[in-house]
Amino acid sequence: MSLAVKKYVNSLMEIAVEENCMDEIYEQFKAVNEELSNNASFVDFLNMDMVSSNDKKSLFEAALKGGNIYLLNFLKLIVDESHTDELKEMFYEFEEQYKAKKNILEALAVTAIELTDEDIAGIKDMLTKKYNKTIVLTTQVDPSIIGGMKLYVGNVMLDASVSSKLNGLKNALKQIKIS
Repeated sequence: MSLAVKKYVNSLMEIAVEENCMDEIYEQFKAVNEELSNNASFVDFLNMDMVSSNDKKSLFEAALKGGNIYLLNFLKLIVDESHTDELKEMFYEFEEQYKAKKNILEALAVTAIELTDEDIAGIKDMLTKKYNKTIVLTTQVDPSIIGGMKLYVGNVMLDASVSSKLNGLKNALKQIKIS
């Protein structure tokens, strides 16, 4: 990550906290990032040298009409400073800081069958107690794990899937030498 990304995002976060609009900026910045991810022509337009800075800023003004003025000013500054190619990276850094300040931890539970609401609540409760954070749990069904669960929490993976245990058994059997 470039020093510019850190510098700009830290400034935006500081303003968001001071002005008590962190949630609003996060949601609107997230929408901008989704547009960047889903609309290649939007990205191309922002990165074209022949498009004037005023035209690029006008695009953000139209997109954020009625939106947060601090985010709009931030995006205009990014245009003026020619850092539009780093906007996605800036969003991810902002998101990371946002989640840290809000004490949010994301987790993903991968299971062979769909989890019940009770199962989800139990997993969230267990993780909340373990990490003392607000847990945002996403679930995914993957029949190839046969049973059990793979749980991804932050950068950690806990693998209690049947497929993993079978692979471990298979590898252990391969190590047995019969004389």
